[in-house]
Amino acid sequence: MSASRPTDPEHDADESVPQQRQPLTQRTYYTVLDQRIAAAQADGMFDNLPGAGKPQRFEDDSMVPEEDRVGYRILKNAGYAPPWIELQKTIREEQAKLEAWLAQANRRWSRITTREQERLCDEWQEQIVKLNRLIVHYNLAAPKAAGQLPTLRLSEELSRLGK
Repeated sequence: MSASRPTDPEHDADESVPQQRQPLTQRTYYTVLDQRIAAAQADGMFDNLPGAGKPQRFEDDSMVPEEDRVGYRILKNAGYAPPWIELQKTIREEQAKLEAWLAQANRRWSRITTREQERLCDEWQEQIVKLNRLIVHYNLAAPKAAGQLPTLRLSEELSRLGK
């Protein structure tokens, strides 16, 4: 006997019952979106678009409050960025300096006196507090769309010293 479909009327009736739809969540939304983009790409819908292969120009300032747009454009034309972006650069530079300082302190940790270790610990704590102040200032100044930077946990950072 071959494996053909049964001709049971009750079975055929079950197939006509619509399946319940999955609730739309962010995850399922992006899954469906990714599938549609992949299908469009496979069909060649993204081929030969205007500007293909050229760098994109990001001149969209729709996220900048209207009263700040002129000032930001003047800063940009002069080679500067908005204050919160400059502050973010400063934070990244400070983080790199602190990592280098920590590496140097840890290299010599076992060869220094207890008093010197305590001094380094105090210095490390001051540097972390200073960096956290910069991060808090950035978080208050940056627009919501830019996202927030996490502050450093003092206890975790102190535990990194001396390893």
